[in-house]
Amino acid sequence: MKRNEVIARLKAKQDVKYRDFHSGLCPGTANIIGVRIPEQRRLAAEIARGDFAEFLREARGEFYEELTVEGLVIATASIGFQERLELLRRFVPKINSWATCDTVCASLWFRPDEFGEGWRFITSYLQSDREFELRFMFVMMLDHFMKAEYIDGVLAAVSAVRSESYYVKMAQAWLVAEVFIKFREAGLEFLRGDNMLPWTQNKAIQKIRESYRVSDADKELVKSLKKVRI
Repeated sequence: MKRNEVIARLKAKQDVKYRDFHSGLCPGTANIIGVRIPEQRRLAAEIARGDFAEFLREARGEFYEELTVEGLVIATASIGFQERLELLRRFVPKINSWATCDTVCASLWFRPDEFGEGWRFITSYLQSDREFELRFMFVMMLDHFMKAEYIDGVLAAVSAVRSESYYVKMAQAWLVAEVFIKFREAGLEFLRGDNMLPWTQNKAIQKIRESYRVSDADKELVKSLKKVRI
């Protein structure tokens, strides 16, 4: 499918009220047409079933939805693992919003024998100083690597990144909260150390305390681990 057809299809599905609402959730994100995520997924699935390579060659990411659809095509097309990783290497640096990042991350998947290489791929972004490359790494960990054999690596990655970027800190907080919920002892030990910026630690604790999956006693326990912001 050609890019101009994709853009025309997106514009035909425009919902102006949704555009205005979603723009408020994605401050700083330009050129939002206003297409709901299910419609973007349906279009991406249709592209992925056809000549998606043509669209990927032409895609420019001019519109928020165009970029998200590009990522969804890469995530869901019937291609080999190595080809998908190569396309992701080109795509991830283009990410410019939390919404595109999180939507694409949720759509990616690994076969059991691909997790090792998938882990090496996402942790290559540990060396990045770009907000959404780091968020991509942490959201991928949250969506796909909440497994006992990866928890030490997940927590080491959080500890290694002392970013002041808002969307990185939010992803880290969300990730640590989920670690605490699913791997309580590892999460508790992590919170007791000096592993995060105070803002990030306190946001993780807030998310833990807001969860229905955490006991009242544990909510009080983690409250005592809040850090004073300097």
